[in-house]
Amino acid sequence: MMLPDLAKKYAQEREKRMRPDGMNQFVDARSPLVQDLAKDPWVDYEALAAQELPVKNGDRVKFLIVGCGHNGLLFASRLIGAGFKSEDILLVDVAGGWGGTWYWNRYPGLMCDVEGYVYLPLLEETGYIPKHKYSFGHEIRGQSDRIAKKWNLQALFCTKVNEMKWDSNGAHWSVDMTRQLGTDREPTSIALKAQFVLSAGGILAVPKIPRAPGFQDFRARHHVFHTSRWDYAYTGGSQEIPDLVNLQDKRVAIIGTGATAVQAVPHLARWAKHLYVVQRTPSYCGERSQRLTTLESWKETADGTGWQERRSDNFNHMITNDPLDVDLVNDGWTDTPGGFGLIGNPEIVTPETVETHVDKALRVDAVRTEKVRARIAYEVRDPDTAEKLKPWYPSWCKRPTFNDDYLASFNRPNVTLIDTDGKGIDRFDQDGFVANGEKFEIDLLVMGTGFVSAAAHDPAERQDSKILGRDGRSIAEKWDSPDFGTLFGVASHQFPNFFAYHLQGSAHTYNMTSAFDTAAKLVAGIIAEASRTGPYAESLVIEATKEGEDRYTAEVKKRSLGASTLTICTPGYFTLDGELAKKPESATEIDMKARKAAWMTGINDFKRFIREFTDRKDLEGFTVSDGDGNVVR
Repeated sequence: MMLPDLAKKYAQEREKRMRPDGMNQFVDARSPLVQDLAKDPWVDYEALAAQELPVKNGDRVKFLIVGCGHNGLLFASRLIGAGFKSEDILLVDVAGGWGGTWYWNRYPGLMCDVEGYVYLPLLEETGYIPKHKYSFGHEIRGQSDRIAKKWNLQALFCTKVNEMKWDSNGAHWSVDMTRQLGTDREPTSIALKAQFVLSAGGILAVPKIPRAPGFQDFRARHHVFHTSRWDYAYTGGSQEIPDLVNLQDKRVAIIGTGATAVQAVPHLARWAKHLYVVQRTPSYCGERSQRLTTLESWKETADGTGWQERRSDNFNHMITNDPLDVDLVNDGWTDTPGGFGLIGNPEIVTPETVETHVDKALRVDAVRTEKVRARIAYEVRDPDTAEKLKPWYPSWCKRPTFNDDYLASFNRPNVTLIDTDGKGIDRFDQDGFVANGEKFEIDLLVMGTGFVSAAAHDPAERQDSKILGRDGRSIAEKWDSPDFGTLFGVASHQFPNFFAYHLQGSAHTYNMTSAFDTAAKLVAGIIAEASRTGPYAESLVIEATKEGEDRYTAEVKKRSLGASTLTICTPGYFTLDGELAKKPESATEIDMKARKAAWMTGINDFKRFIREFTDRKDLEGFTVSDGDGNVVR
């Protein structure tokens, strides 16, 4: 298909998904209306209750890390690597254990679509060898446990941060938390003082539930769960052995055909009496080609000190259309160079080159998308079903998927694709749901409907708490104000000793572990360098200056038009369900959109930029002061 025809086809399909309610078509699973769907199915309250708490009410800690997934674990391990003590670090999480999204998600077929050799954190440091090229979910969760054990990390699980407030007089954060060990125990209030807070809320944390008429009536009579809270007691099986034997007499529907559903559908199709797959927009689904790790292949992979970062950098070069001579990962991801439409590449886009930039992205991407659509036509026997499973949008608009069994599932006689042509289901009733005007009666509803986009939330919303900085300023208010900005995507003026991987101003990649690790090394380095000041270490205050923040934000804005490729996207997670595709209506809105952009010249360029900063060791852009407000550096 010629490029102009392809662009026209994409635009026609995009319009089917555009709707005025945008993100409001979903309910945050923390909402009282549906919060029971977000309860923790994995927690062992008795075991947690029997453990001695690492802190008591009123204690002071040096580092408080909010989040126990890859983001938080990397913050902790890199702080220890920079010379700080594990006993000075406390992690907290609402979950019942380590792992973040890999704690919550345990659905059948779950694996990381990025190869484990670059995705699993700290492989070189732990010496762990992944069993497969693409690691299954329980193995990834196991790596989180290994990291916590190796670095002797302490955590408060089932603990929610309610409020964090900067105390200028005490040069610390006053943190109010609640620990809830099940409904049979009274909640425990815990107040702490923390010199530093590192927010590590992750990006796939909060399930979203579709707003649809009749949903409450339906779920009052039938079983419903989100894929991130899989109910093996109902389906049978386990994450390790996903034999869903209890579904053999059940009519099952799964809503969604994104990265989660692509992995779960083959298992549901194998066991359910009948499976309905409800689709609004299909996903690109390429080959996975899973393989075991052998000693020979591992020797080639782990080829010397620093191998994991080198391999991650190589991966990031390939997916940003900035290829190297050797493709170390060599898989479907590195064969999708159009991914730079989401995560950027080294070329800076100007107003004069926007159209050229979008055309280039479409041209580079077309080879891959045509190949994947041809695969769908080959794998799916029914031509009508195959046609409905073909995506018509650039591959950077939704996360590409890779699976060797998903497409073949639609060849089974017990599997029905319900393609709603972009609209979604019409409504629920007490027996099932209506889609395309047709009623379907079911016993079980599985919601593969994904997560609230983290980019839509400020840092306080991401961890569901209040964050009040210097002079009581709310971080939520700053995130919506014309003076919004970050420094290196990890710090923000008026929020001393507060660090995070902010989606705004940071570099993005499909391998988020490498992005988290880049931020963790940067933050640990900043705090370690500032701590060399000497006797003020215990009362040290590090804060991004307004001037430093503005200089850095100008660099972000200069690169922001690299994201102009998102304006032609079908709505989805990456575009805040179409919000980012809307044309700004004022100069202020244009400026805010540019300020909140990611680092759109790619993560390897971002690493180059911050390396220049860290090599100078002058902490330019930060002030370092003692507890009395005296600048000491």
